[in-house]
Amino acid sequence: MNQLKDKLIAAAQRLQQASREIQSIPGMQAQAETMLERAERLQANRFTVALFGAFSAGKSSFANALMGELVLPVSPNPTTAAINKIMPPTETHPHGTVRVVLKSREAVEQDVIRSLAIFGLAASDLEEALAELNKIDVSSIPPTAKPHYTFLKAVTKGLGEMSAHLGGELLVDMKAFKGFVAKEEKACFAEYIELFYSCPLTDQGIVLVDTPGADSINARHTGVAFEYMKNADAVLFVTYYNHAFSQADREFLLQMGRVKDTFDMDKMFFLVNAADLAASEEELAGVVAHVEKNLLSCGIRHPRIYPVSSQTALLARMHEAGKLAGSAEKVYRQRTGTPEEEPLAPAEEALRLSGMAVFEQDFLRFTLEELTQIAVNAAMGEIRRAHTTLEEFIRMAEADESERDARRQAATKAREAALAAVEGLSIASAERDLLKEREELVYYVKQRLFFRFNELFNTAFNPAVLKEDGRNMKQALQGCLGDLLRSISYDLAQELRATTLRLEKFLGKQGAALVQQWQRDVQQYASGLTLAPYQPRKVETLSFADELPVSLASLQPSLSLFRSAKDFFEQDGKAKLREDLEKRLQEPVSAYLNTGSAQVGEQFASLLTQMVAEERSRVAGQVEAYFTGIFAALDMNLDIDELKAKLERVAALITAEE
Repeated sequence: MNQLKDKLIAAAQRLQQASREIQSIPGMQAQAETMLERAERLQANRFTVALFGAFSAGKSSFANALMGELVLPVSPNPTTAAINKIMPPTETHPHGTVRVVLKSREAVEQDVIRSLAIFGLAASDLEEALAELNKIDVSSIPPTAKPHYTFLKAVTKGLGEMSAHLGGELLVDMKAFKGFVAKEEKACFAEYIELFYSCPLTDQGIVLVDTPGADSINARHTGVAFEYMKNADAVLFVTYYNHAFSQADREFLLQMGRVKDTFDMDKMFFLVNAADLAASEEELAGVVAHVEKNLLSCGIRHPRIYPVSSQTALLARMHEAGKLAGSAEKVYRQRTGTPEEEPLAPAEEALRLSGMAVFEQDFLRFTLEELTQIAVNAAMGEIRRAHTTLEEFIRMAEADESERDARRQAATKAREAALAAVEGLSIASAERDLLKEREELVYYVKQRLFFRFNELFNTAFNPAVLKEDGRNMKQALQGCLGDLLRSISYDLAQELRATTLRLEKFLGKQGAALVQQWQRDVQQYASGLTLAPYQPRKVETLSFADELPVSLASLQPSLSLFRSAKDFFEQDGKAKLREDLEKRLQEPVSAYLNTGSAQVGEQFASLLTQMVAEERSRVAGQVEAYFTGIFAALDMNLDIDELKAKLERVAALITAEE
């Protein structure tokens, strides 16, 4: 791993050297600055790895195994969990420093009001919302609502202590950090927590982001999770050996399936934790096959799946560091099959048994080797571009006087023609293509939603809720309808987020195509000019409505079709209700998508205009810089011997990498 870090630093140093060589040459200053900026990014050496998984899948223990130490405590509840970022230490934040960024009072208020609405209660502010908590009948809380009740109780308990800190941040030590993770009455107020910690993982420049479970009820977590899924260099999803995928898992994995093919490379890894529970290799293979089948049903093909035992791997790391003692040593002996009278098995053997050795080898090859090589290749591309320009300047400077005069006149015309070509390129077809792409993507969102409608309906209207055991069936039906509407709006919002990512990639392709077209147009007048490659923009993901534009009153005729639980589940009552609701929801779903599509359309039309203007200006700047150098060479304002010496030194930088 150190060799890969050294490779990045070496590439950064080559960029810095090349920048020094060309910074004094007329027309090459901008390229010299670009090299220095890229060198800074290489030296910063940051790769973000996002860790996802359902609550209780063993994410924290897996993260600890990756870090080699018992650092992260287990979070008590998916509702209260905050985002934990394990960062490389810095000068301002040394090893062991913890930065807790707290939610604003408004954010806490919104979360509380949203959770309260699950129980059919409304409030206008935080205090009123917490006072309403007493109206909830604890004995009749359905399983899906329990996390919300736990969250509300945690806010009530912790508000007095945390109120003064809301909207701010705290710098605390490791002991206090564990309190913010493990104590619900503190965790529910944290937006995210940054732990600056030195370990083999962070020492390589890797930032590990431990996200809340896929079943977190925090509405903002859905958007945050999408951002990390989209922007992280690698994505890890942890599931537990003998846990079936929950509905929350499935929704999250469906989103991964929607966006997987938009990534330039497959950056997803799937971990089956607690693999040591398998009674045999055959049983383990069966579980892995089951996980693969579930992933395929979510649109994730050819997944990389690794059965691991986080606990065994962590024990191996602790043994490696000489920190294994007491009960931990006893468990280590059990896992490695080592009798008490014999020496402890080597850590390498335990790592092999844990499955982590195979995973880490593949994971590090991807995060470090592949991503490092991409960064190095881009750096060398900058240096080669400078080499080509230097060669052109030397050719011009070495021409005789009469030839230089002729070339000067030709260059004046060529410059004007090249700039006219840059300015004249039409984007009408790009605008039409972007509109067509958006309309097509949104059209299929509605098709997929109603293709899933039966599944969403069955999840909401289920036998566990619609039991005739004395409960208020009218109220239960209203609860089922509320769950269905929330599921539909959630699914549509996720689909629209995936649509924005697809359009972001489409916009990137359009940008790259424009630069390639400019390259062809400009090359007719400036044969030695190689344009800098297009750099894709990061697009801010829009927020979409939490609710469908539909009144509950308009759906009551559907609920009136319910006669009894027996008729519903054993006769045709369920089918009638589902079909009627599906018809009534067509228009609200279309209205939701029309609004969302208009949001997306406005955003991307603006982005396209902005992108074209910026790229046009950038290309024109490169044309101007190129001809500035050409005229300097033709006017003999450049020292040819010095240029040749610079060319040799830049060529040596390229040869050294090859």
